[in-house]
Amino acid sequence: MSDGHDHDLLAAEYVLGALEGDERREAERRLASDPVFARSVAAWQQRLTPLASYAPPTSPPDDLWQRIEARIAPAAAADILPLRRRIRFWQATTAGALAIAASLAAFIVLRQPTPARIAVLSPLAGGAPVLMAEAETGGRLLVRPTTAIAVPTDKDLELWALPQGETRPRSLGVLPPSGRQLTAQLTPNTQLLVSLEPKGGSPTGQPTGPVLYGGWLTAVELPRG
Repeated sequence: MSDGHDHDLLAAEYVLGALEGDERREAERRLASDPVFARSVAAWQQRLTPLASYAPPTSPPDDLWQRIEARIAPAAAADILPLRRRIRFWQATTAGALAIAASLAAFIVLRQPTPARIAVLSPLAGGAPVLMAEAETGGRLLVRPTTAIAVPTDKDLELWALPQGETRPRSLGVLPPSGRQLTAQLTPNTQLLVSLEPKGGSPTGQPTGPVLYGGWLTAVELPRG
């Protein structure tokens, strides 16, 4: 497989939330430093948007990977890891992509004439996205969940912005599990983070609890009409 194809596959897996651990951290590093990779991520975010109108989500059989492994000859063992990666990509596209695309389709205003800035916030440990954020040119930031989020009664989620090149995030306020609309002047390639804090938010002005979710604002050219 060519480097270009691997590059595009990595971008697709990142958008779908199919990356975990070191792979996800590497993708986030490239998103912050590689404009070509950032454009590929943006293209996949745009590409997935219309999928929601064509088909409902479909989950592959639970034993799919076990059945495939059982049919692989020992001589092909060296190919198992790349194949597992592609199976994981397919599982994500069938089980999760349409749900993500549905959120994107409902979330993005297709008539806006300027590029949208979209962030897909996923668990830092890997997994499917849980929040979508859209930054508008007028300074409005919309954050909405793509799935139910459970928060302990004595805790709050807090939203943070970390512009590229900076080391200290600034708080954008407490974030209800149902999402919120707020005013925030954010630049492209700003990282959005969500931490778990004491009730009412961090008492120090910096994250004190675990950072649960994160994603990067990426400019996306949307179709007009």
